[in-house]
Amino acid sequence: MRLALPLSLLLSAALPALADMPAPQGHVLISLGGAVSETNLPARGENDGGLLGFLQVTHDGAAGFDAAMLNAMEQIEITIPYGPEGHQRDITFKGPLLSEVMIKAGAEGKTALPTAMDGYQATISWDSITAYQPILATHADGAPMGIGGYGPTMIVFPPADNAEAAQDQASQQVWALAYIGVE
Repeated sequence: MRLALPLSLLLSAALPALADMPAPQGHVLISLGGAVSETNLPARGENDGGLLGFLQVTHDGAAGFDAAMLNAMEQIEITIPYGPEGHQRDITFKGPLLSEVMIKAGAEGKTALPTAMDGYQATISWDSITAYQPILATHADGAPMGIGGYGPTMIVFPPADNAEAAQDQASQQVWALAYIGVE
């Protein structure tokens, strides 16, 4: 006996599964790929070009966030001295917790590998993310961060009392952030 399957079941089996994460409606400011379970962007291959191609980013699907998606999350402000050595000033950064962005992407408990537009990469353990509560900043001093400055996104840690932690975090505050790989 032959069973007829509904057309919707056949179509869903033939298409790659994207999770229930809503698709970005605007320009994607940051994408998280690798060990993520929630995706809204298709896979990237070696020859897909663009900035992520330049950075040699490939993935089987990613969680992409536009400004509206990031702004809809709880916003945290962190004021830190920042800027070139000898010319630092206090800057108030604002954005969602990095941990909350990772949880939305299905990357809770994983390691973040943020990559800047120039290829600079850092490694941030989940323990550090939950202990120190860095944000994925989208605004500096009330204005959206643009490309050519610290933006479009930047990882910002609150000031640390521990000198060793502060030194580690200084190398993890990746600005001009293009992509976060997740392991």
